[in-house]
Amino acid sequence: MALQTVAQGALDLHKSSCEELQIARVYTRHQTQICLASGYNSGDDDSDEDEEGGKLVTERQYHGNGNKKFFKTYQILQAKGSLPCAERLIEEKHFDVSGVCRVDYHFGLGQPYLSRKHFYENQRMKSEQLFFVEDERTMKARKVGYWREYYEGGNTKTEKQYDANGIRTGFCKRYAEDGSLEWVKDYTKDYIERLAEFNAQRGKLDISVEEAAALLGFGSGQIPTEAAEVDRVYRKRCMPLHPDKCPDPDANERFIEVSRAREVLLKHLSSSK
Repeated sequence: MALQTVAQGALDLHKSSCEELQIARVYTRHQTQICLASGYNSGDDDSDEDEEGGKLVTERQYHGNGNKKFFKTYQILQAKGSLPCAERLIEEKHFDVSGVCRVDYHFGLGQPYLSRKHFYENQRMKSEQLFFVEDERTMKARKVGYWREYYEGGNTKTEKQYDANGIRTGFCKRYAEDGSLEWVKDYTKDYIERLAEFNAQRGKLDISVEEAAALLGFGSGQIPTEAAEVDRVYRKRCMPLHPDKCPDPDANERFIEVSRAREVLLKHLSSSK
């Protein structure tokens, strides 16, 4: 058995040997080995049983007239360490009394995106949203991609776009019922202009290595020796400057100083190697 990958560093799911992955408890199942010399009968094969944890559960409810009311399919996530047992949603549909699907959630296994679609009684789309689910157990999520609302006649009512951070981006628009454009804003253009202004202000700030270390909170005369240490202190200094925590309009100026200080220290460490 070769353990070269372990000796060299990190394991890799595709490059490390089966034995290494089993020893590390990455693989928790036995390797399937079958002798085909005497033939193979799938009905007699009990070498690879499914885990109970993969089982899906579907709940169904019906209106008094027999039409569908509610369908929900989920997978039970077993408790893991301090994490409690939870239901991992896969699909959920809500129907009106006439049997028309009015709300449809889809959260495919193996991917972090959950889509939600809302329909009018005439089955035309009312709205569609996309979420990036950060935690399958708590269902903590953020908006992502295109979000749209529609008029009952089918025309687009609003169109918004969100980036990977859950922030509006690109062109966002609002339309009148006849399809004419009523409102539009290019958020990306605003971000680019603000970014250029910020970087220009930061670039004008001339500080020494000692001043940069002091701005980040290092002790008198103390100069960091590792980039990781600079980044750790930088993140700590940034947290109280976030607009959600600090309404002070001068917080932006302080962040310019902190950002410039980090840049100066990282350049110093890079040049001293």
